[in-house]
Amino acid sequence: MTEPPSQQPHTPTEQIQLLFVRHEALIRAFITSLVPQLADADDVLQETFLTVTRKADSFIQGSNFLAWVFTIARLKVLEQHRKNRRTTDLSESAVLALIQSAPSPEHLETQAEALRRCIERLSPKARDILWRRYTGRQSSEMMAEALGMTALAIRMVLTKSRSLLRDCMQSELSKLEA
Repeated sequence: MTEPPSQQPHTPTEQIQLLFVRHEALIRAFITSLVPQLADADDVLQETFLTVTRKADSFIQGSNFLAWVFTIARLKVLEQHRKNRRTTDLSESAVLALIQSAPSPEHLETQAEALRRCIERLSPKARDILWRRYTGRQSSEMMAEALGMTALAIRMVLTKSRSLLRDCMQSELSKLEA
């Protein structure tokens, strides 16, 4: 008799992929901190996932998964920069400096937790609009049509929400530093 699929042991590749999916928000935040263009950041995230999957056997169980993935992501950011070299104003040394000064996994986890707390303080309407914009990647016009609002009203909610989040994050992070 075979075990149900959820009871079967995972291969190293499947284990790594599960870890990646579990930490995707932090990995995406890390990459976005280095690659400001969302499309490029998505490409780097995808390339990082593919590389992590290919190198799953080289990951040492019990070691710091995020540090391992961030190292791979840094290399993918550098590859992306080299590929786009003609279209960017940053020199390779500037990109390397950005990569070296990137936040640690622990710092990103702290920021992510603070952001979660701050988002919870927003109104449900503001959270919905932020979700639609940053997760659903909807334009103001698309949201306005879906929510029965004007595009200007949507932009005003976004602006106010970002301001509230910025102030809340500063407060939350200053409490942690104190």
